[in-house]
Amino acid sequence: MSYYTKTEQPPRVKTYRAALYIRLSKEDGDKTESDSVVNQKKILTNFVNAQPDIELSEYYVDDGWSGASFNRPDFTRMMADVYAQRINCVIVKDSSRFGRNASESGRYIGEIFPKFGVRYIAVNDAIDSGRSQGVAIDFLNNTMRGMINEYYVAANSESIRSTLDMERRHGYFIGSFAKYGYKKDPADHHKLVIDEVAAQTVRMIFELYLKGSGIRTIVRYLNENGIPNPSTYKQQHGFNYQSRAIGKSALWSDKTVRRTLQDEMYIGNMVQGKYRKISYKDKAIRACDEIDWIRVEGTHEAIISPDDFERVQRMLKIGVKTSPISGKVDLFSGLLKCADCGHALIKKTNRNPDKTYIYYRCSSHCKCKTACSAHTIRYEKLYNAVLATIQKMVDIAVNADEVLKEMQNHQTAAESLDIEKQIMMQEQESEKVKQFLADLYPDYKNGLLNKEQYLMNKQKYEQEQARLSQSIKRLKSSLGTPDSKDHSNAFIEHFKKCGNIDRLTRPLLTELVDKITVSENGDLDITFNFRDAFTDIEQVTHEKTA
Repeated sequence: MSYYTKTEQPPRVKTYRAALYIRLSKEDGDKTESDSVVNQKKILTNFVNAQPDIELSEYYVDDGWSGASFNRPDFTRMMADVYAQRINCVIVKDSSRFGRNASESGRYIGEIFPKFGVRYIAVNDAIDSGRSQGVAIDFLNNTMRGMINEYYVAANSESIRSTLDMERRHGYFIGSFAKYGYKKDPADHHKLVIDEVAAQTVRMIFELYLKGSGIRTIVRYLNENGIPNPSTYKQQHGFNYQSRAIGKSALWSDKTVRRTLQDEMYIGNMVQGKYRKISYKDKAIRACDEIDWIRVEGTHEAIISPDDFERVQRMLKIGVKTSPISGKVDLFSGLLKCADCGHALIKKTNRNPDKTYIYYRCSSHCKCKTACSAHTIRYEKLYNAVLATIQKMVDIAVNADEVLKEMQNHQTAAESLDIEKQIMMQEQESEKVKQFLADLYPDYKNGLLNKEQYLMNKQKYEQEQARLSQSIKRLKSSLGTPDSKDHSNAFIEHFKKCGNIDRLTRPLLTELVDKITVSENGDLDITFNFRDAFTDIEQVTHEKTA
């Protein structure tokens, strides 16, 4: 039994109120079993039970959270208790469980914990700030372990990124959610198949735009008809999809419709890698330059034809405005240019009691009378001139197509005649070789050839006979077969399908016309798409008539 005098007191033992912090994430890979929540809890509990100066206050568990960031729910809760001084000791299995960001780990362990009198213990690393080996040694130990833990995250992040990029380059879909209009193939989640319900909406958006409806008109139509936007559609179909929009998340927006109209995924191309995480330390992402996107063509069934998609891209590029009254795009919007200043012509309406006049005028002149002259043209004159010119171009395309077919038929006939001559010559050659073979054995028997000469010549003539036989067979199979060369021409292809047009439409103009320039006296110069193809046709028809 110990006795103490009044002036003597028993030694005081400080008791630490400990937070046992446990973290586990997918990045732990093969170490999941040793670093499991159960195993960490067991190690830490046994450690605390063996310490006379430490008592367990509470467990803090972040299961499924990366160590690269400290924005974790239970870590945040633990730090709130640190700041409130409810705990003054933090214990982890090892430093990697605390965090894998060296600079942030160092800030907590080296700055915040000492400031609030918190003891830090990493059991397996033999780190205990309550039993310091000296400031310099503690700093070195913590810094080195922090760097090692952070290197692990960085290397692991780079490895995962490389693997995902390789899969993207092979055309595998690696997203969590399929593009609106598609769904993951149940047999292979790296492939996409059409979701017919959503695909109908995608087709409708493209069809409305091609018919002249502006983006805002399409947005209004979708919302008024109660069609859920892509994020809401995913949520309605049981996907745990979180939208950033608040309050109006079920509504379509201009941005969503425009993005739909511009997305190559709808013509069967897999386009991925549009966004990247800024750093393995941060979940923030940034948009990548289009040149860095990973694009693989023909990986899945198309919802929109390539021709319609290309026409939409041309229309979007023009940059048109919709009528505030009708919601439609003006017939010539974005196509009319001033021949002198190059700026757009804008639509004007002059309403008189007996008649309304519609005309177009140079936008520069409208803003400043001295900037340019009016370059005015009436709607009726413009409409009739463009319609007549397109009708003429259709006639040219039809005639040029007939010329090309005629030339192709002549070419085919000439090629057939040449093939027949080659067959005849090679059959004659084959008969000669047969005769040589027939004469070889008698010459050998009569002593004109020795055995070695006989066998050598026999092999040579048999090889030649086989070669001629194959060549004759190939020539005969090609005789009468249609020429496999591509005689298509973009100018003929697009203008000929217009047929006998009797009116202008917005889709027709955007498909055929590049721009229409208006001179000061009202003369027009119409520049059509497929100019190079038209030049080729002019050259062919010139050669035909020369």
